[in-house]
Amino acid sequence: MPDPYRNFKFEVEVGGFVRAGFSKVTGLKHTVEKIEYREGGENETPRKLTGQSSYDDVVFERGMSTDTDFVDWIEQVFNLDNVEGAQGGEDFRRTIVVYLKNKAGERAIKWTIYRAWPAEDADPDLDASANDVAIESLTVANEGIKKQVLITG
Repeated sequence: MPDPYRNFKFEVEVGGFVRAGFSKVTGLKHTVEKIEYREGGENETPRKLTGQSSYDDVVFERGMSTDTDFVDWIEQVFNLDNVEGAQGGEDFRRTIVVYLKNKAGERAIKWTIYRAWPAEDADPDLDASANDVAIESLTVANEGIKKQVLITG
């Protein structure tokens, strides 16, 4: 059995372009609701059916930089110049792909996040007495996450 993959070798693609600098990605989770019901004459265990699927919001964290890719994307959703918001026909949803890499640097596992859009933008806390990297985070809502294994064996 091969060694498990390390969680620190990954890359993120937004809109077809690899985006550097991410230190953390969380929320790659898919849940299927279970519906329990009892059948007449079957008293020992309830039956279980699949219900609706749901997908957690995905959070991306990175060191703050002058790259404006997320700022521009966030502005499409939180359009403060337009009282009616971003509902004016501009499609702000994106496909995001997260790749986990093996020791050789090859893409081994892929998560595709469908119809993602910024739901929360959190800028870093600023503290003159600290010695930390300024970390910004972006939470994206989505309509589906698909996981694929690209390398087997």
